[in-house]
Amino acid sequence: MAQSDTPARKTSAFNTMRAKGWALCLLGLVLLSSPMLLGPSALLAAYANALRPAGWFSFAAGAVLLGLHHFAQAKRAKAPSKVTASPPSPPTPDAPAPGAQPTLGEIRDEIKRKAGTQV
Repeated sequence: MAQSDTPARKTSAFNTMRAKGWALCLLGLVLLSSPMLLGPSALLAAYANALRPAGWFSFAAGAVLLGLHHFAQAKRAKAPSKVTASPPSPPTPDAPAPGAQPTLGEIRDEIKRKAGTQV
């Protein structure tokens, strides 16, 4: 069987809900722990307190993405496999052999046959 000329679709390692969820959770934790990292300065403490809502939002968004990823994985695991082996159907007498190119006469006959049945 001939292979397709189209290149396989490449997915980035960061292009999953799980990776984005973990990254957002980590960012949220960093933003929430920034008061411990910035020191005792009043200006830095005010800056750290300003980052607190962004940290909670980032952490919550990451948790939501992780939950959606878990839900999608569970749903995908429960779904029955769509790949089922069905017996090949026998070729019709007018059809060309599998893999062979139909001739011009066969194409013309099939068009006439379809036109005759749809009239």
